[in-house]
Amino acid sequence: MTTLAAFTVRRATAADIPALVELRVAFDRELAGDVPIEPADEHRGRIEEYLRSHVPDGRFRVWVAVGGGHVVGMAGLIVVDRPPHPRSRRAPEAMVFNVMTDPAWRRRGVATAMLQAVIADGRALGCRRLLLRTSDDGKRLYAGLGFTDPGTWRQLDLD
Repeated sequence: MTTLAAFTVRRATAADIPALVELRVAFDRELAGDVPIEPADEHRGRIEEYLRSHVPDGRFRVWVAVGGGHVVGMAGLIVVDRPPHPRSRRAPEAMVFNVMTDPAWRRRGVATAMLQAVIADGRALGCRRLLLRTSDDGKRLYAGLGFTDPGTWRQLDLD
């Protein structure tokens, strides 16, 4: 457990899921705006269902910042078991998802501390690399932690 200033960073538990749902909904609003693709309650329900099935068993490894007695930030990690790479025997890679800090807690080191925990977790799991996508607002934060932009991330949407 890491304690910095007025907050603590720790692994999320099932008891944190209601707060994680609200942070994830806020995250979605910041990225996509208030125009919902589907009804808000349905989306919130799917987020909760995912978290309840993936956080307790560790498939979605979420780190939270707790300040003032409640969760004020989250950062998640999903390990992808890939075949070994020619330059590394360590096969797993991990994707970083849902880095979100309550706006009232921003610029206090919360995201940095959560990401340091995620990075340490990835190392402890033997991951050879962490991957993420970022908004323009997050680029400086990630660069400061050593993330680079190789310019090779591409995607194909299947739905």
